[in-house]
Amino acid sequence: MKLKRIFLSLSFFLILSGMRPLVHVFARDPKPALDAYTLIAEVNALRAVNGLAPYTINATLMSVAQAHSDYQASIGTVTHYSADGSRPFQRALAAGYPVGGTLSLGGFYSENIQAGTNLSPQEAVQIWQEDAPHLNTMLSSHLMEVGAGVTNVDGYLYYTLDAAQPSGGIVPNYTPDPNETPNGSGALPTLDWIMPVITSTPDEGGKVIHEVQVGQSLWGIADIYGTTVQEIRALNNMSVDDLVYPGELLYIRSVETQIPVTPSLAATEIVSPTPVYLTETRVPTREPTLILTETPAEMKTEKIASGGSLWIVFAIIFIALILAGLVTWLSGRERD
Repeated sequence: MKLKRIFLSLSFFLILSGMRPLVHVFARDPKPALDAYTLIAEVNALRAVNGLAPYTINATLMSVAQAHSDYQASIGTVTHYSADGSRPFQRALAAGYPVGGTLSLGGFYSENIQAGTNLSPQEAVQIWQEDAPHLNTMLSSHLMEVGAGVTNVDGYLYYTLDAAQPSGGIVPNYTPDPNETPNGSGALPTLDWIMPVITSTPDEGGKVIHEVQVGQSLWGIADIYGTTVQEIRALNNMSVDDLVYPGELLYIRSVETQIPVTPSLAATEIVSPTPVYLTETRVPTREPTLILTETPAEMKTEKIASGGSLWIVFAIIFIALILAGLVTWLSGRERD
């Protein structure tokens, strides 16, 4: 019995030992970090390179940013406005965050948004470095706290980064004045929209020139035109520190222009023009009119010819009668 128990125990141990390697065989590699905290880590790393203190993560701002990423994913586009038309700092106030600064000017609050297929946090931060407003959001010396949100829809990711400075713990009551026009002169400007990149057609010389619109970045422009940021910078003599601004013209590439071929004329048969016969349409009148029919020229000639022959016959007969009368008269005189 003891030997049987020992055998069973050894067998069970060997079975368990043999199953352990299966765990390692089927273990999956961890997915690349696409979460909001990785995005914040990338921003703080950029701040460190530029000699700035890292942003402090705020739970309320995390909730606000994540909610806005979810909203953008639900409508399939990037926008700084919510469904009710509220702006970034207004969403933070509604969530209970004490936004500092002059609220009529947008407060000390700034938001970056970006979306793209398989877009990593590192790529999102790189894109934001290509224009001044987005770069200032990440490198502000006035803002202190940050929140981020990431929403993944079948590989298409929506990123939101909200940076702010609190007012001291008290959430101010703010009622927007419908007559005021915020000029974005708070801590940092916030882009209220991002214009999609629309490819330009080549000019007469074959050059493709793109005019930068609001919110567009070198990365987004290069992606739509099927080129790279490095190529665009090289063609436009831009350094890695140069930013793009709305209204700026970027030389994208040159394309070959085809010279139009003049089609050759094929030989055609010359056809003489067909004579046109004009007919006159007369308007009927109240009085009857004599209808004249024109006799063809050939028929007139025949009639004239036949008429002349009859006259000749009559003349011959008449002359013959005269001659016969003269002969008879002369014969009568000779008898006398």
